[in-house]
Amino acid sequence: MLLAEALDMQPPVMPEDGHTTRVTSGEDASSPGGSKDSSVLEALWDDEDTRAFYECLPDLRAFVPAVLLGEAEPKLSEQAKGQEHSIDSTPDADETQTAAQETADAGAVQEDRIDKGKDKDEKDKEKTKEKSKEKDKDEKDKESDKEKAREKEAERKGEGDKEKAKGVEGTNLDSLLQRLPGCVSRDLIDQLTVEFCYLNSKSSRKKLVRALFNVPRTSLELLPYYSRMVATLSTCMKDVSSMLLQLLEEEFNFLINKKDQMNIETKIRNIRFIGELCKFRIAPPGLVFSCLKACLDDFSHHNIDVACNLLETCGRFLYRSPETTVRMANMLEILMRLKNVKNLDPRHITLVENAYYLCKPPERSARVSKIRPPLHQYIRKLLFSDLDKSSLEHVLRQLRKLPWSECEAYLLKCFMKVHRGKYGQIHLIASLTACLSRYHDDFSVAVVDEVLEEIRVGLELNDYGMQQRRIAHMRFLGELYNYELVDSSVIFDTLYLILVFGHGTSEQDVLDPPEDCFRIRMVITLLETCGHYFDRGSSKRKLDRFLIHFQRYILNKGVLPLDIEFDLQDLFAELRPNMTRYASIEEVNAALVDLEEHERIVTSEKANNEKHSETEKIPCRTTSGMSVNGQSLSNGIEENGLHEEIVETESDSENGTIEHVAHDDDEETDDWNRDDRCDTEDESDEGDGPGSDEEDKVHVRSKVAEVDPLEEAEFERELRALMQESLDSRKLELRGRPTLNMTIPMNVFEGPTKDHRGVEGESGDETLDEGAGGSKEVPVKVLVKRGNKQQTKKMLIPRDCSLIQSTKQKEAAELEEKQDIKRLVLEYNDREEEELNGLGNQPPSWTQSSGSRVSHRGSTWDAPGRGSGSRHRYLHHSGGGLYYGRRR
Repeated sequence: MLLAEALDMQPPVMPEDGHTTRVTSGEDASSPGGSKDSSVLEALWDDEDTRAFYECLPDLRAFVPAVLLGEAEPKLSEQAKGQEHSIDSTPDADETQTAAQETADAGAVQEDRIDKGKDKDEKDKEKTKEKSKEKDKDEKDKESDKEKAREKEAERKGEGDKEKAKGVEGTNLDSLLQRLPGCVSRDLIDQLTVEFCYLNSKSSRKKLVRALFNVPRTSLELLPYYSRMVATLSTCMKDVSSMLLQLLEEEFNFLINKKDQMNIETKIRNIRFIGELCKFRIAPPGLVFSCLKACLDDFSHHNIDVACNLLETCGRFLYRSPETTVRMANMLEILMRLKNVKNLDPRHITLVENAYYLCKPPERSARVSKIRPPLHQYIRKLLFSDLDKSSLEHVLRQLRKLPWSECEAYLLKCFMKVHRGKYGQIHLIASLTACLSRYHDDFSVAVVDEVLEEIRVGLELNDYGMQQRRIAHMRFLGELYNYELVDSSVIFDTLYLILVFGHGTSEQDVLDPPEDCFRIRMVITLLETCGHYFDRGSSKRKLDRFLIHFQRYILNKGVLPLDIEFDLQDLFAELRPNMTRYASIEEVNAALVDLEEHERIVTSEKANNEKHSETEKIPCRTTSGMSVNGQSLSNGIEENGLHEEIVETESDSENGTIEHVAHDDDEETDDWNRDDRCDTEDESDEGDGPGSDEEDKVHVRSKVAEVDPLEEAEFERELRALMQESLDSRKLELRGRPTLNMTIPMNVFEGPTKDHRGVEGESGDETLDEGAGGSKEVPVKVLVKRGNKQQTKKMLIPRDCSLIQSTKQKEAAELEEKQDIKRLVLEYNDREEEELNGLGNQPPSWTQSSGSRVSHRGSTWDAPGRGSGSRHRYLHHSGGGLYYGRRR
């Protein structure tokens, strides 16, 4: 026993041998079959507390003096009668003795009178004696009258004291009866019972019985405690239980014929009170069976409720008691027959079946617990018992120590049972998955696959019993995203799957009924878990688009329950407080049409931008530190607004590859370009223009033909001279206006059309969009700097403005100049081809012509002698800046 207590385990059952001697008490030995009866009595009650409540009653003789209980009164009366009898017997003996003495004296006197004669003196003495005796008698009578008067006065005083005591006792009894409805525990009712014993009298007992009988019909929870009080008092006051039972029986006989609906609660209170008294062995079983038989004889209307309440109260007790088990079994069989014969409504059928199976549970085998190996038990203990925020590292270390090849499958099974554990610890399971993925990559992938599969299975079955499990898996998926085990595309695919799965099929009403709002709760759970991370970049736009579709799904459901509506309000307030909540499906459809139109325009602009960027970027063979005439070329390019330089290094040229290298000294511009090239979830809101790309950029490295070093050196020398001349001319133009310390964003250069040009005003910060058509106003982009952020805003300027007119004139002059350059270049190409055909296979030479050193836009040089594998380089001058592109 001591070892079992130390280990907190049940002690083992020790086998009995034939030499063991069992010590029993006298009662057990005297009663045959005592062991059988004790085993039956142990099965009467479901647990030890119930048995103690109904059988372990307080002993009033240990708390209250015997005089107050009325047990000492007969003894006192008998003693008083014996004393009175002895007092009465003593005066009779004295009288007999005195009478004998007087007869003896009288005989002697007669002898003397005979002997001596009758003397006169003696006669005189006798006369005086007789007179004295008469006087004594008169005095005694007077004294007795005085004593009687005194006794009457004492009796009057005693009656007054008794009346005063009765008044005080009545006041205390009323306060005690007022406390009676508040006794809702075993200790309170036992304390009140002891206090009542100090106020014990016949009248107080009658008042108590009346108060117990008048228990409120809606306070059925007081009946067990009132019955316990009656059972405790009946050990010393037999009339309490008898009076209460008589009142209950009379009330039952009176109410049995009452069919009014107003009496149903009173009937139930009455019959349950009788049942509770039966369990305390106060009401005899015969009374209970007579009440039950009266209900079964007329098994309809209220009698069904009364019979079922009686069986629910004491039916199990009577069925398990050895004295009444046979009779109660017969009654239960009659009850079920009546249920099958009568055409009862569903409520009465449910009442009868519940009462029957409560008294006589169906026989079934005991639940067999699953036997698990010790290693599996240890894993379950770690995940379901020991795991919390403080023990996370310890659990992780223990899981890493496991034999992974043996435990991986069972560990995955336990990880998927997140609905079996605490809902608040799901994030800990996700954290364990992320930590284990560093050492076992396949495990995290398997967990994600299983979670997505479970979500899909829940959508296919739509079982009500799986709702807790489905909510837990949605929370688990959101936590897996928080720990970077899944991508945002998986989250949005799951969200859209929840909205559209099963719709448009014949099973739509089964998979997603119109009145079922559980899918809304699933979406709310997932977005509450990880939706706050979708607040920027493309993920922000995706969530905005999904929430519009989600509102259409919500409106199709009609009126939502209040709890779902409140959860939706909290969700929108947390994720998108400024988003419009549409009130009708038409508004949502209009918003979706606008959104699709906007996305189509953005997609077309992006395609045009990509085409524009591919045709206008020129590769240049140079180094990052190239200088012309001692001046840094990178600085000059920065002054002219150059944002990207695509460089082919010497090493890459030897390997036949082309590499893109970005050079920019401005930190803000470099960060902006980096954000524009990063993953779609990390790009900022300022990079959402037409130039931003959500997809990953793929750089293709293509092999080119080898180039003659002499030709390359000649080309670089000519290019440096051309660049320097263009730079010098540009510097002369920039000296006339003040410089502005603002970097022009890339999306200004990479416009939607190829002919997008910038128009410079006084500060060089206005840009003109030529795609305005024939409207009276021309849209212009203005670069504004607020703090450390640069923003572009659109403005509409009238077409007859001087700025627009001057810009048009400049563009016309530039177009004419471009045509001249084009003509010169074509002439140069024709001349080079003629020379090539005339010279044959001689090494080519670069001849400077009149168009070779002109710093104008669109100048193009073609290297002769390359054939189909030749590489064409061209220089493009746009918007006051230079950049190089590549064209194959």
